[in-house]
Amino acid sequence: MPYQNPQKSNLFKKMSVPNEIHLRRDKVVPAIERLKTYIEDAKNAGMKEIRVIHGRAGSGDMRRAVHELLTVHTEVENFYSAPPAEGGPGATIAVLTISPHS
Repeated sequence: MPYQNPQKSNLFKKMSVPNEIHLRRDKVVPAIERLKTYIEDAKNAGMKEIRVIHGRAGSGDMRRAVHELLTVHTEVENFYSAPPAEGGPGATIAVLTISPHS
């Protein structure tokens, strides 16, 4: 068995966290809570960048809420709209802060 305790393995953690989260069709408040948890999980797994799929249809409330959270979140260094090949206006790329021990 390669891992006696997979929860303590950084490789296991990294492989267990997807590089994107889909928030489309979710209500804003629960989606933002899921995003907060996802950012922490991604950071703990050693990820440097994540993609947030918020969709581009509708009123834009989800995109605004995502951008508001990313603006103030201490684990997010910066963020930008995804290029067209990666979701365009329906997705946001967030660059996570780098820990000194990374």
